[in-house]
Amino acid sequence: MTPKAQLAVASWHEAPRREVYLCAVGARTPVGLDSASSSAAVRAGISAITMHPLFVDKAGSSMRLASDSELSPQVALGERLGHLLAAALAELVQQAEWSCSGRPLPCWIGMPEPRPGVTADVVQTCARAVVDALCTTSESVHRIHRGHASGLMAIQVVAQQIATGQFDLGIAAGVDSYHDSDTLDWLDQGGQLMSGSNRNGFPPGEAAGACLLASGEAVRHHRLPVLARVAAACTAVEPHPLRSLRLCVGEGLTAAVAGATENLRLPQNAITATYCDINGERYRSEELAYTLLRTQTVFVNAHDYLCPANCWGDVGAASGPLFASLAVASRLRGYAKGAWPLLWAGGEGGYRSAVVLSLGGDQRASR
Repeated sequence: MTPKAQLAVASWHEAPRREVYLCAVGARTPVGLDSASSSAAVRAGISAITMHPLFVDKAGSSMRLASDSELSPQVALGERLGHLLAAALAELVQQAEWSCSGRPLPCWIGMPEPRPGVTADVVQTCARAVVDALCTTSESVHRIHRGHASGLMAIQVVAQQIATGQFDLGIAAGVDSYHDSDTLDWLDQGGQLMSGSNRNGFPPGEAAGACLLASGEAVRHHRLPVLARVAAACTAVEPHPLRSLRLCVGEGLTAAVAGATENLRLPQNAITATYCDINGERYRSEELAYTLLRTQTVFVNAHDYLCPANCWGDVGAASGPLFASLAVASRLRGYAKGAWPLLWAGGEGGYRSAVVLSLGGDQRASR
């Protein structure tokens, strides 16, 4: 394996006196208008992947996409992203009973990587929607354009800054949509679009997810609910990403998973559930296989993982915060397999990110 230093690994682990809590979640997906309905649909295995009424692939067949139930197919990409993200943020604010008045809340948004269809105008439209939804300033909104990994990277950045005392409250979110003709044509031409003639592709989706993170002091001061604790996070860079000419053997994902789990007390705190962005592409499945060979000792069952792309399609940069909402739902509704879920995702450009949550009864911040 490539030496750790060459993989640009960045890890964060909770400090005993400055813990970071997950206090609210918001979601908008093709299978649900909020986090509760989306989580219930995923648990039930309900799929929103259907033939799209407008988009046609290069073979002349209707594309299979997962679409938001309330957005017209004619809505442009920038407006779609803004609508999805505003809905997720509105749920988060309502769930936390948080007032938007007062000091602007720092917000990190995971966004798609540069690709056809994602123009500067699309990004700006989405950014304005965040400012309006949170009644905040544009200076408080930061964007991370790392695709699938960016939502988890946002959680890592916010958790690290809360842990180091830079602020007490912050939002980590992610949003993505492939519902643009230029984007879909690019996927189709590159062999990534799932179709009747391509079993190695994925079903494009669209969604947004958001998480409110807080220090223990903020939890007590604002009387916030505690849904989970953010225990650790790690981001690494895969040296041989999707379009590389060399074989990917999971070096980046291995580094991210190993970095996020290196401080766990084993076997009592082994990973009990995994949420990931496996989407049907052989590249991702093979990368995971190599990773599990190296990291299997940190899992109760390394092969027991949930890949919700089967339900809401591939949701790109929204993946990480949505995985957090699924983990929280499992705890709230009593079907969690254990107290230590792992969330991971990987972008096409090579970034791999992993986050460990604690769902156990050891949450120490008192309301």
